[in-house]
Amino acid sequence: MKILYLLSQKPGFTGSGFYVRSLIREAFSANHDVFLLSVMEKGESVPIPHISPENSREIRFSTEELPFLIPGMSDVMPYPSTCFKNMTSYHLDLYETVLKNHIRNAVEKFRPDIIHSNHLWLMSAFAAELYPDIPIIISCHGTDIRQMNLCSHLRQRVAEGCIRADGIIALSLAQKEEISLLYGISPSKIMVAGIGFNEKLFSPAFKPPVPPVNILYAGKISFSKGVFWLLKAIEHIKAPQASFHLFLAGSGSGTEYETCLRMAKSMEDRVSLMGMLSQKELAARMKKAHIFILPSFFEGLPLVLFEALASGCRVIATDLPGTSEIAAHADQDLIRLIQLPPLETIDRPFEKDMPDMIVKLSHILTEEVGRVSENPFVDNEKMSNLIQPFTWKEVFRRIETFYAKLSSF
Repeated sequence: MKILYLLSQKPGFTGSGFYVRSLIREAFSANHDVFLLSVMEKGESVPIPHISPENSREIRFSTEELPFLIPGMSDVMPYPSTCFKNMTSYHLDLYETVLKNHIRNAVEKFRPDIIHSNHLWLMSAFAAELYPDIPIIISCHGTDIRQMNLCSHLRQRVAEGCIRADGIIALSLAQKEEISLLYGISPSKIMVAGIGFNEKLFSPAFKPPVPPVNILYAGKISFSKGVFWLLKAIEHIKAPQASFHLFLAGSGSGTEYETCLRMAKSMEDRVSLMGMLSQKELAARMKKAHIFILPSFFEGLPLVLFEALASGCRVIATDLPGTSEIAAHADQDLIRLIQLPPLETIDRPFEKDMPDMIVKLSHILTEEVGRVSENPFVDNEKMSNLIQPFTWKEVFRRIETFYAKLSSF
């Protein structure tokens, strides 16, 4: 099968980027022919394993053709970006014209049997409008749902295009329901494929002795990911400094990022900044971590949780729909959920609730550090049973069946 993958973000810098790279790897292993159209800034180069340079094209930003930074699917990206909500009509029209031209060029060169686009957002809408006769599948990543809520002026434009797709891939059952309601897409067109992890990289390892208990966060350094809340909770904990240590892996941009960096640096005895890690570096760091924490206010189905569980980490995460589906099949020894109060926006709590949230999270962290101190190891059999359906091989097998159903193969 000839599969054209579309991604309006840099490949390999965000969850959706890793998702696409992983699908390309599995498609290559299954002897499919693949082509990737993605975006980059002027002068950048990001090699994609398992795909030849002839089968990869980039839409370049900060150029004469597109004289602005890449629009990010999150308002705070791990690299400098443009916010969709701040784009002018001129920039949006230019964005549409250029992306459509590049999609046409990719289709004319590659002549795909199926198009697999990423994000229920503008690029996918453009592709569905351009090629009604080529089967089009769109993967939802969660950030697209957030943009639909933030950018009401683009909502109808996006929905009218995406509803033309032949099939939608959701990360979870909760997300499937949300897609159907928000985009007006029939549930019969939406399949739940989940998300996968690379079992060759992420696997259990003998944990280092405690103390200290190693706590790891990996993701964007931003308020919506709960990093500011996490650092305030660490600051609030009265336990001996040597009993635990937090490692922050990731990057960000803007004032939120700078605020979190300043806070982290003020607690160097308890917090270490790791910067952006490659998948190999992240796997090595997870093998040394006893606890992985993801205190986000908004998520789809976080890949990083499966990577952490596969690495033998206990997990602390906020009780969001995607994480709740994972936790429903696990006991509290593996996953501890944090209940959130009602949020002011889709990814931000009310300021009045923050003091109580800080105290609550500090108590949970203290309890989990105590549990790990008594027993640093998790039950590998329970962990293996929980994550087995979420290897990339299994996820791609489900998606490949969807491809076959919607195309002539």
